[in-house]
Amino acid sequence: MSWLRRLSRDRSSKNEQDFPMPLRPTSFADHQSPPYKDTQYASTYNSQDRLRPTTAGQSDPHYHNALPIQRPPEGSNNATAHNTPPSTMTSAPDPLTRAFNEAVRPYLDKIERLQAEIEEKNLDIQQLEDERADMHAWIDKRGLRADVPPSIAAAMNSDSTSAQTLAHHLDRKMTILNHDLHRLQDSLSSHLPTSTFTTTLATLLPAIESLSLLPHGPPLAFELLIKLGGNLNSHGGEEGYNNDGDVASRAEFYSRLDETMVDVVRRRLERGGDEEQAWYVAKDVKRLEKTGGFLRSKIGLQTYFPRSLDVMRYEVKRGEVGVNGRHGGSP
Repeated sequence: MSWLRRLSRDRSSKNEQDFPMPLRPTSFADHQSPPYKDTQYASTYNSQDRLRPTTAGQSDPHYHNALPIQRPPEGSNNATAHNTPPSTMTSAPDPLTRAFNEAVRPYLDKIERLQAEIEEKNLDIQQLEDERADMHAWIDKRGLRADVPPSIAAAMNSDSTSAQTLAHHLDRKMTILNHDLHRLQDSLSSHLPTSTFTTTLATLLPAIESLSLLPHGPPLAFELLIKLGGNLNSHGGEEGYNNDGDVASRAEFYSRLDETMVDVVRRRLERGGDEEQAWYVAKDVKRLEKTGGFLRSKIGLQTYFPRSLDVMRYEVKRGEVGVNGRHGGSP
């Protein structure tokens, strides 16, 4: 029986050689595929192979219609990758911020209204300032600055050239009054009382005092007071000089001029540095003394700025240095 078994074994091995085992399909031959088992049947394409991703350059018969996976480039964020507009990325304000904005909104509206009102008021102020400037120009053009009310005069005197302008207007008004008094005197058969002249000319004294308070005003007021006294001396006839009433009126008028002149002289000495030219006190002392001597011999006027001369002589005797470092004597 042993030879029968040997014979059957030889035939079976011969049959296996005649019918070889089928080989693995060539389409799945790659380095990533698992090796086939050494069995009679080939392994099928299981579910795990389907989940395995394919790389570039590989072909998969089961997934030939599948699209490649798109990945964003390196260094790009999600917002730029998806082209999302910035407005959609901003989040809505939180309730606390919303409540704060609603609470301050009435105050912001009120601030805007007040700013608009301020702009309107500024326009109104500018218009009023322009009108005031036009009014001041109209007053100066007609020489009426000496006659304006104090409130308007205070506004007009704020200019740096207000002293020169006021002095010019006062001089012009003094000339007009002098001419009017001359025409009135010529129209009458007898001379006018001196009290008429003194009362008319004395109306300029308050304006001259105001002029002496302005910057660069004392020298101009000094000259106007001397001219005012000279205008009084030009009126009247020979028959009126010796009249007791005329003499008393003239003496009273010069006394008022002297009181005003004392204040002007003191202010001029105190503000010596404000004058453009040096004031030689001794020279003006000689001028007043000469005029006083003429009036004494002509109309019998005994005193001519006596207190003012005392103040000026005292300054000369002291040898006080004048403006610009010069002495009070004559040049």
